[in-house]
Amino acid sequence: MRVSTGQIQRIMMQSMQQGGADYGKLLQQMGSGDRLLKPSDDPLATVRLQGIDKEISAIEQYEKNALQVTSRLGQQETQIDAMKDILLRLRDMTVEAGNGTYGLEERRALTQEMESLKESLLDLVNARNEEGHYLFSGSRTDVPAVAENPAGVFSYQGDDYQRQVSIANGVNVSANDTAEGLMFNGGNLLQDVHDFIQLLDTATGNISNDVADMLSSMDKGIGNLTRTLTDIGGRINGLEQVVATHGEMKVFGQGLHNELSALDYGEAAMNMQQMLLALQSSQQAFVNVNKLSLFNAL
Repeated sequence: MRVSTGQIQRIMMQSMQQGGADYGKLLQQMGSGDRLLKPSDDPLATVRLQGIDKEISAIEQYEKNALQVTSRLGQQETQIDAMKDILLRLRDMTVEAGNGTYGLEERRALTQEMESLKESLLDLVNARNEEGHYLFSGSRTDVPAVAENPAGVFSYQGDDYQRQVSIANGVNVSANDTAEGLMFNGGNLLQDVHDFIQLLDTATGNISNDVADMLSSMDKGIGNLTRTLTDIGGRINGLEQVVATHGEMKVFGQGLHNELSALDYGEAAMNMQQMLLALQSSQQAFVNVNKLSLFNAL
């Protein structure tokens, strides 16, 4: 088979064009640091990278959810801890009110502070977050958890809804607690406090039974708050561990991503030298072929 000079020139031109394209691609890779410029460069690696990216995206969303729930639970924890402090103070004052030597005047002297503490307790139960939503109303975050309507009558206005937030694949955590569980679990603590203050302001006789009933109600309320605080603390600790695990998983996933997609600059530099040598050789050969002519042999 005879090969003409023109055919040789076309073959060598195609070879130089391909070499130039390969060299240009390598320059792009070195400029971006990515081994894969398009899916066809390595279809299998591309599929694996898509899976890794999807998993990292899911982890980041779980991590965001966990951090948001941690913040909300932290707000609740602060409010409930303050409620507990108020109830402990009210309990001490209730014990004092039960002093057998106290008459109406001494009891009335206690009611001013007790009334102030009751109002502070109501404010804490009706606390809002930075978005203006009530913390302890369940799903009815647009209404106060507890209303005094009519005056001196306290009732819960929310519901028992606890929002479940996904923090990992198949793992949910409760993001809120309700005033129903804090103040109305087995009674109506705010109502009991209000009624007891009214009693101290009017009663002249023996109130030992009333004091005992008030202490029982307060102890129940303090127990409810303590259990809720313990539960919230456990949830926060669990969330912190989940966030730490998500961080480790992201680092691992990003490491895999880099292994599959990142360019090996050492290998790329060697390939660049080889390509340059090949291009130079092709160009020299092309020049020499172009000089070939029958007239040179005459």
